[in-house]
Amino acid sequence: MLKLKEYIHTFFTILISIVVALVFCEIVLRIKHHFIPHYDIEMGKYAKTLKIKVSNEKINHIHKKNESAILQKVLISTNNYGQRNKEINNDILANYERRFLIIGSSITLGWGVEQSKTFSSKLNDLSKENGKNWIFINGGIGNYNAERYINNYFENWSDLDVTDIIINFFVNDTEILANKKTSFLLKNSHFAVVVWKLINSYKSNLSKENLVDYYEKLYENDFIGYKIAKENLTRINNHCKIKKINCYLVNMPDIHQLRPYKLKFINDKMSKFSKSIDLKYLDLLNTLQSTDEKIFWNKYNDPHPNQYAHNLIALNIFKNLDK
Repeated sequence: MLKLKEYIHTFFTILISIVVALVFCEIVLRIKHHFIPHYDIEMGKYAKTLKIKVSNEKINHIHKKNESAILQKVLISTNNYGQRNKEINNDILANYERRFLIIGSSITLGWGVEQSKTFSSKLNDLSKENGKNWIFINGGIGNYNAERYINNYFENWSDLDVTDIIINFFVNDTEILANKKTSFLLKNSHFAVVVWKLINSYKSNLSKENLVDYYEKLYENDFIGYKIAKENLTRINNHCKIKKINCYLVNMPDIHQLRPYKLKFINDKMSKFSKSIDLKYLDLLNTLQSTDEKIFWNKYNDPHPNQYAHNLIALNIFKNLDK
């Protein structure tokens, strides 16, 4: 009996010690992440504060309308269409000669970049500076691929009277994104997220050694994600032709390994595909390769381009639109 009590006492002592240690780690990490944002924690806050789940599995989620949050120490605000933009409607758009809607994922959104420094905002600035009566609307939403942002356009934004649609295509836009729920622990514990990130870093397909192999699979002709992306790009291109809307595919490279750029086969494939469906094509690779890639990297281990890269992107797009 005495030994049983000792075992129980030892068990509860160990259990309480573990709980106290976990609570302590959680508190320390929350304090740390308050001052130094953690990329995955901030993405989780983004999902909770600015995203809403939808029934259409081809879209999965959209932005909440007229909401805002500080994420990665940057204010992200949405308008009446759930876009990172000022309020718009067709009466407002009618005041502009050309009306550009930019669709894409978190790079288009400008994750980690002040709204005034995103390439969509810089394009508005360039328009004013060059006497153009143009407006550019930021339709970027995080964790989207080509299927999601194109279907979101058709379901939620096709009523907007735009003259031009810019598709900001990124290398991972042919990925198949799972519509799965995040676990309770990952939603609510900073410690769980850090551990999860550490475990996944050891088995990631996107290590430098595996990067090319991973993307080669995403762009194989019989890969379902690649087929879905092409089908949706063809769909929106046909829509634009019927509606007499100018449509452009702007190809955004991965900014973390630009020289040498081992993913150029993606650029070649998308250029060839765009020509096959008569879709205007603009490649940002040469522009971004001309500068040291580290200048483009955002803070806090964030893989997204910073404001300097956004400025170069805007200059290149504007130059090509103004021809």
